[in-house]
Amino acid sequence: MNSSARSSAPMRGIDHLAFVTDDLPTTMDFYTRVLQMRLVHVRRVPFEQDRGQPPYDNLRHYFFDMGHDQLLAFFEYPTGLARQNRDLPGGMQHVAFHVEPERFDALLAHVRGAGVDVIGPVALGGRFWSAYFYDPNGIRLEFATSRGPRQDGVVDSVLQSEDEARAELGTLFADPARVEFWLGQMPLREHADAS
Repeated sequence: MNSSARSSAPMRGIDHLAFVTDDLPTTMDFYTRVLQMRLVHVRRVPFEQDRGQPPYDNLRHYFFDMGHDQLLAFFEYPTGLARQNRDLPGGMQHVAFHVEPERFDALLAHVRGAGVDVIGPVALGGRFWSAYFYDPNGIRLEFATSRGPRQDGVVDSVLQSEDEARAELGTLFADPARVEFWLGQMPLREHADAS
């Protein structure tokens, strides 16, 4: 059974991710020229109190097509604000874009050819191969792909055997009942991967 048939999540996926920039022209150039996303929507957003929106009025809010009917968006904040720390709780550590294996090497070559420093690709175990770099705003980005013998979907590719999941959950919970509870929530592979 594939992961979409097993999924009980009421969401289909990402509608949009919204980040902050203080240099929208440079951000537009990077995401369209380097990452080859299309700019698809430009607008201004009025300030609305008590809605969790940015604390500025009439902000630019621009959207890029990340593929598969999902958007990446940026708000343009005033210059001179402090930068966030991606390595503190509540921060976003990085964004990983899935790249089909047959397009991975060419896309890395394109990004490097645009003058971007890329770390990797590195093997992360199992099917995971990743390469890391930063956008002009300091947002850490990742290209993730599979170099394993199985070409599952993204969700199916991370499924584990019960033994693998039990071992890891046991490092988080001392109570076996809590481990069993969480194992009961997870779709599992019948056997550990040989890869």
